[in-house]
Amino acid sequence: MYDENSGNILRNLKGRSQCITDETTLHSIIDRVVDSGPHDEPIHVLEIDSVVIKYTEWLQHMPRVKQYYAIKSNDTDAIVETVVLLGGGFDCASQPELERVLKLGVPPERIIYAQPSKSVASLKLARERRIRTVFDNEFELEKIAKHYPEAEFRYDSTNSKINLGTKFGCDPHEEAQELLKKARDLGMNVVGWCFNVGSMSFDAEVFYGAIRTGRSISDYAATIGYQFRVLDIGGGFVGDKNDSIARYADYINKALEEFYPDDSLEVFAEPGRYLCAASVTNVTAIQGKRYLRTGNTVNGVGYFLNDGMYGTFYSAKYRGIEPKLVVWKALKDCGTIRETKLYGPTCDGNDVFMSGIQLPELNIGDTLVFETEGAYSRVHSCRFNGFHLPKVLPYVRDSILEILRKIESLNGDIMSINAML
Repeated sequence: MYDENSGNILRNLKGRSQCITDETTLHSIIDRVVDSGPHDEPIHVLEIDSVVIKYTEWLQHMPRVKQYYAIKSNDTDAIVETVVLLGGGFDCASQPELERVLKLGVPPERIIYAQPSKSVASLKLARERRIRTVFDNEFELEKIAKHYPEAEFRYDSTNSKINLGTKFGCDPHEEAQELLKKARDLGMNVVGWCFNVGSMSFDAEVFYGAIRTGRSISDYAATIGYQFRVLDIGGGFVGDKNDSIARYADYINKALEEFYPDDSLEVFAEPGRYLCAASVTNVTAIQGKRYLRTGNTVNGVGYFLNDGMYGTFYSAKYRGIEPKLVVWKALKDCGTIRETKLYGPTCDGNDVFMSGIQLPELNIGDTLVFETEGAYSRVHSCRFNGFHLPKVLPYVRDSILEILRKIESLNGDIMSINAML
């Protein structure tokens, strides 16, 4: 059940969103945004429908795997409130994230403190609210034993776009057994294990291999007195509009049936990008322009946008994720195709996030639109040079709003919510 503040969640969501008919297209929304400009700040058009559809698609393909939203991927109020209404859990990485979802009335049993290296203060909060956490090395284990000795927790073992294994996790073959023995000697209550294949794993089969590895870990744990009842398969799911959870589900469901057929095992995942990436379309304005010359020869053109690596495009700059760009004007109104660079608005000469691309020549005041910018974009933005953060404009269609109204009436009954979805 949610706390006494939970009744405000749908009201808050409606208050911060624009309600639109089911027939309203994304194209028409963006036209409205462009026509209402010029905008000094970049605009994030947020379709709440996308979050609900992705959440529901997951339930259809992987009903056994509970969703714990990785709030770090996009912590926009409208997305967080939607996940709460849907009955989802949360993967939190800091004390402020824990405090935020607790304040929204999310029960502690639907929260994971999945930060491999935790502050003492945050461990005390987790202990107070009985929130499960993780460890991946002996030092973290000793810290938990000292500050949260009665914890129920899991331990971490490790073709993704972003590799996490160089910083987190333990080797499942060499380190796992020693860590489990140390946990037993400390009297700790290890209830399961988890893995994370890294962000944006395009290789769905890797999940099958990781779950298979977990079977041997679970079997060893049983020989020293642990009966694992939790398996966390982490994140790493691509969330593009044209991508489906089905290709992951085929391998995950097969592995669970083969290696963990006992339905009493609690299985969950930490999707972040999967739920939020496709929900945001970024609308930016060209504020400046320069020709790129060699002598008197024009080799290309550079555009200064009102958004850059200090705004939406951190991942484009530092993670090699190429933005999905759309020129928002009729091609007949464009000029010659030229090699193009896209600059952010700041005084940092490194604020260039796309180069070597071929675009028709554009003018100051024209609009560029970037699809699938909901994950790890606004959360990375800052006020360097005093520029605005991206402005979020949430939209919700009538049919989705009606679904959320019905869900709210269920008052947090997860079984009923899942059945309705």
